[in-house]
Amino acid sequence: MNAVVEHKDLPAPVARRGIDEAAWRTAMNSLFPGAKAESVLMVFDYCKARKLDPLKKPCHIVPMSVKIGGEYVTRDVVMPGIYEYRTTAMRTGQYMGHSKPEYGPEIEFLGVKAPEWCALTVYRWNAASASRTEFPVMVYFSECVATKKDYKTKEVTINERWTKAPRQMLTKCTEAAGLREAFPDELGGEHTAEEMDGQFSQTEEVSITPKGDVNPRGDLSGVDWELRDKAVSEIVDILNCDKEEHEIAAMLREFEATRLMPFHELYITVLDKLAGDGIISKAKFKEYLKIHQRPEGR
Repeated sequence: MNAVVEHKDLPAPVARRGIDEAAWRTAMNSLFPGAKAESVLMVFDYCKARKLDPLKKPCHIVPMSVKIGGEYVTRDVVMPGIYEYRTTAMRTGQYMGHSKPEYGPEIEFLGVKAPEWCALTVYRWNAASASRTEFPVMVYFSECVATKKDYKTKEVTINERWTKAPRQMLTKCTEAAGLREAFPDELGGEHTAEEMDGQFSQTEEVSITPKGDVNPRGDLSGVDWELRDKAVSEIVDILNCDKEEHEIAAMLREFEATRLMPFHELYITVLDKLAGDGIISKAKFKEYLKIHQRPEGR
């Protein structure tokens, strides 16, 4: 764990995270100039969770217009960039690149000339079949281009970035779609900032109805506490059994897959009790997390 950097000019939330002055000032002044400090902090939190280097700018701060309580407000969200997609794919050791992009005939759409579509194929090594697997994708310009609307004239136009580099932006969106096809578990379903550029402008407000205090960890009121205690006891028994580490790991994975993973709220309360109630030592809990997070067979 990084030591907390004490500096009179660093905000307390920055110091608590162990972000040093050089990294913080680089992010604020060079990478995300003009962004709110809390939004830049979200970038550091996002990158820590995804094990990325925030100074390489793998993600972007995207303003979103949302409707809360009948009024529109602007909220910043952190979204991955195409760089993060490439980094995550390369880390698997199975990414084998992609084909040369192909483009459709040139069309004119909302006053901008661009290829009608872009197509490419992403390649991933399949260990089970010992062969290269192909993931072909095709993305149409009219379906992904970022637009903006003038509320006075009602005119819809393509935004500045896509107007200046329509082919480049279309290619990035196609590559992102291909990487998501080839690496669904690693990348999930979130689109890149390049794909969502302009999608959260004032033409696409998102309506949110406040619901009071909501526990982001879910509703835990229906958890069977006796069942939780039984699960905790069984995990402790597995951790303390006289077996090799790989055998313990296999037993834990089987237990979690059959007894915990189907029940999200129960799983949360089991982890809470293991971590905070002194059921097992901190060292033992860290050992459990290490085994829990390690890919099978490693």
